[in-house]
Formats: sequence, C-alpha cells, structure tokens
Amino acid sequence: MEYELVTTEAQLEALLDAVGTGHAALDFETTGLDPENSEVRLAQICNDDVLAVVDFWALEGGKFAPYAHWFEDAVWIAFNAGFEYMWFDAADAPQVRVIDVAHARRAIMGGDQLSLAGMLKTDLQYEMEKAQQLSNWAAPELSAEQLQYAADDALWTWKLWQHWRSHERAEASEPARRMLDDLVPVVHEMKATGLLLDIPRHSKLVDHWREREAAFSAQIRQHVGEDEVANIGSRKQWSDFFGALLPDEVLARWPRTEKAGHLAITTKDCRTMASFVGGEGPLSDTLHAIADLFSIRQYLSNFGDKLIGMAERASDGRIHPSYNIARAVTGRFSSSGPNAQQLPRDRELLGEETSVRRSFLAPPGKLLVSLDYSGIELKVLALLSEDEQLLYDCIEGDLHSEVASYMVGHRIDKKTPEGKEARSKAKGVSFGIIYGSGALGLSGTLRTSVERAQELIDFWADRYPRAFGLRHTMMEHATADGYLPMIDGGSIWLGKKPDLPKCANYPVQRAALSVMARALIRHKARLEAAASNGRHLGTRMAATIHDAMIDEALREDAEEALQWMKADMLAGYLDVFPGAPTEALVEGGVGPNWGELEDRAV
Repeated sequence: MEYELVTTEAQLEALLDAVGTGHAALDFETTGLDPENSEVRLAQICNDDVLAVVDFWALEGGKFAPYAHWFEDAVWIAFNAGFEYMWFDAADAPQVRVIDVAHARRAIMGGDQLSLAGMLKTDLQYEMEKAQQLSNWAAPELSAEQLQYAADDALWTWKLWQHWRSHERAEASEPARRMLDDLVPVVHEMKATGLLLDIPRHSKLVDHWREREAAFSAQIRQHVGEDEVANIGSRKQWSDFFGALLPDEVLARWPRTEKAGHLAITTKDCRTMASFVGGEGPLSDTLHAIADLFSIRQYLSNFGDKLIGMAERASDGRIHPSYNIARAVTGRFSSSGPNAQQLPRDRELLGEETSVRRSFLAPPGKLLVSLDYSGIELKVLALLSEDEQLLYDCIEGDLHSEVASYMVGHRIDKKTPEGKEARSKAKGVSFGIIYGSGALGLSGTLRTSVERAQELIDFWADRYPRAFGLRHTMMEHATADGYLPMIDGGSIWLGKKPDLPKCANYPVQRAALSVMARALIRHKARLEAAASNGRHLGTRMAATIHDAMIDEALREDAEEALQWMKADMLAGYLDVFPGAPTEALVEGGVGPNWGELEDRAV
C-alpha cells in the first residue's frame, strides 16, 4: 500500500473526511519531546482505506496547532497514546480521542513493557526498521527514507490493531481496554502537575539515611573483615563469601540469580536465610545486617539525591513522574522519571519511624488533598472470594489484630507499644499470603522459623478458607487454557505452566487497579465539568501512588475537593463491586504536605 504525501489543506480535509468518524492509526514525528519548545512535523494516518503522511510544515501557516481540532471526529489509534494526546492537549484540542493499540493487547495478555518494535516482533513476527527513528525531523526537506519510515509506523500500528481486535478474547476484554484508554488524559494531567518537593527537609532526611548506612556497614565489619569481603556492597563478593563458608545443605536452599547462578543477595533472601540458619548468632546477625544495609541503600538510591536533583533541575521545583498505564503484568501503574510508585508509605524503617511523604508540599495558597484506599488488597480479596469472615474482619473487626493475637497467644491492645509491634508483624503475614508466599519466604519476612511461619499460614487459611482457596480456583482457570480471568473482563496470560503465587496475587492486584482506575476517571471528569463552569480552576490531579489519589487545590476549595474525591473513590469501588460495603474504605484528608493530613471528617 503506497502512502499519499499531504501538503495542502484540501488534501488534509479530504483525508480526514475519508476517515470520518471511524478508526485509524495515528503516529506523530516531532522535532522534540516537549510541546513548549518543539513541533509536530508529520502525522501518519492509516486504516483499510487510507495511508497518508501529512507534512504540517507544508500547510498554510506551517504549524500543527491550527489543524488539531480537525481531528475531533475520528478515533485515533496510537502506540503510547499519551504522546499523541500530549500534542493535542498542547494545541488546545484535548477532546480529540486517542486510544492505545498496546491496551488492546494488555487487556488480554496482561501488562508489559514492550516497545512498538517489540510488539511487532512478538505478535506479527515483523522486524521493524529503526534506522530513521532518530533522524532529523526538523530538516527543511525530508528524505524518501524518512517519509517511508513514518508511513510504515502508522501502517504497522493499524495491523497490530487489527490483530488484537480479531483475537478470540477481544470482545470479552473490551471493558478492560476502554478502562485503560480512559486513563490516558488522567495520567497526562498528573504528570503535568507533579509534586512539589521540600528540598531542605528532604536533604536532612537523606543525611540521616547516610548516617544509618555507615552504622550498618560498621555492624557488618564486626563480623566480616575487608580481607574476606572487600566491598560489602558487592552482591557477587557476598555470594563468593557465603558459598565458601556454608555447607552444601544450606546452599541448596539459597535462591540463585537467573543468569549467573550466584547466590541471590537481596534483602528478602538474606532475611530468609538468616531464619533458615537459626535466627540468632553471628551468621544470622550478619545476614540481617546485610539486609538492613541494602534496605537503607535502596532508600538512598530511589528517594535520595535523585529526587532532590530532579526537583532542582525542574523550573517549578517539582518532580514530574510519568505514570505508565498497565506496564506491570497485573495492570497496575508503573512510573518513571522518577518511579513514584516506589515512594513508600510512612512506616517504620529498620526500627525508626520515617516519612518520605512529608517531603511533598502544597504550593503557596494551596493545600494537598489526598485519600488512600484503606486495606484495599484484603478487601478486594474478600469480595473476589466471597469470604464473609475476611470481609467482616476488614470492615467491622480488625484483621491484623486477629492475626497478631494468634501470633502472641492472647488478645492484643493495639494502643500499646507491644500491641502496635505485634499488629505490624501480623500485617506481614496477611500481605505475604496475598503475594503467595510460602513458609520459607514468610519466615524471612518475619524473622522467624519456617515451622512457625507455616503455623501462621495454617491459621490464616483456617480462618479465611475461601480467600485462601481463591488461588486454587484461579489455578484451575489458568491450567485450563493458560489465561487468568480478571474482574474487569480482561485476562492475564500465564502460559502452559501457571504457578500458584501468581494465581494468588494477580487477581487481587488487578482488582485493586480496576477500582483506582475507575475512581481516577470519575474524578477527572468531575473536575473538568467543574472547570467548564468556572469552579475549582486551581484544583489539579497531582499523583496516584500505591492506592492513594492526590490533588492540590486552593485553600478555599480544598474541603469540597476532598468530599468530591471521596465520592469518586467510593463510586469507583462500587463500579467494580456493586453493592459492596463502603465503611472504612478511604482515609486521608487535607494538609500542608502529603504526610500531615487533617481528617476533615471524610
């Protein structure tokens, strides 16, 4: 199929008339990645009837923006649709509908991180030519090779769309696909808004983490000299050290890296092996100290100078993460630049209370508004499995206190320090089970014996049999045809050899994502409607992190924004689980920073 080169308004009008209100693939070639200082040079369009390359520099005025609203009637299919949507939004045409071909795939197969070339190779066995990808799209005259490359992008995007729309699961997965596509404008707004970082406060926190890093290093050196392990940050050197030190029966239980076959020196694996070798003594202390060192170094790597540097380089002092839709296999958001999904909740970090959230501020004249789904994973597990005891304990009772009471052998008072500590450990049991952990993995998390960990799993399974049994029901589905069915109509492909931990965890994570996705979509629509009536013009969606939604709003609008957010989060939950109880579903409030939120009776 030969492409038409469009260089006049009449040609563009005829092309868009031919597409009409139907679907067509769309791809932009731009002179840069930022609409503020670069331009759309080409638009490539393809469906069964047309294949064209539009050169906006050849049109009257030589700009894309005056023609953006011409694209309103059709539904445009792109790869990484957020990129094309960004240019329409910058051209004051956010109403143009752009959907993502990758979402058609991910609704059926589960999330992935495939590039367009990766999708083409995997799905259509086509090797995409990349030679022109980084060529000069600002050149006065584009080469024949550049134009053909541009046309091929749209052509193969259309072929991918046809491929996935003809899949046997396409119709059933349509609600999931639409849900993912409706998130495109949401994540665009959150990235544009970003989160304001309190640089002085965060710098002090990072300095404290460095002090703790030094303390853990010193603790390790009490047991292991430099002549034994020269670089205590080297996982390979630790693998060699323990490989020479430990007996074969212990090494046989130690997980290994997939590629090189070294002992896996991760926080989790070190804690697991510390429990396996006895839980106390110099060897166990060293393993726990290594786990502590890697934990604090992970904080420094992910939330340290990297965040400060990004905020300092930004013109507005903010971090602006990209929220990647369905890049995780479960459909959950991932994010990059930085990875905001890693930003931790306020928690005890290695024996100390720590709060990264307090480092994120409201700008002058505004407040942050944030609500978090409380215990959403356990609640959706209860609803998916129809486990009445688990649902009761999540809403009317206290699940973690029930587990904690069993762990210590008597009823706890969660208001006392001892009760708080026991309840905190109990959370590790329930969330470990959600993630499909066995006794060995759970023992490392809890720093207890494998036998004790199995006792706790047995207690949990006896108290919540339907919730625990959901993994086996899901395993039956996956074994039958390789697909794991999801609550939103989509599915996740596990292949011919599904495993139990994924069957335990994936349906829960996808259900939690579906709840949050529908809440975000509702909230975006509400704020747009308010803005069209001149209300809440200062309210912006700022982030979604874990199971929290964050807005920033003018002080006078903040309380109403909180009530709107609550209504939208409850409605999103009921979209997925009609008739489910909504008591104790969200928590949070309004405050000067993300870590200090006043309840305001939500």
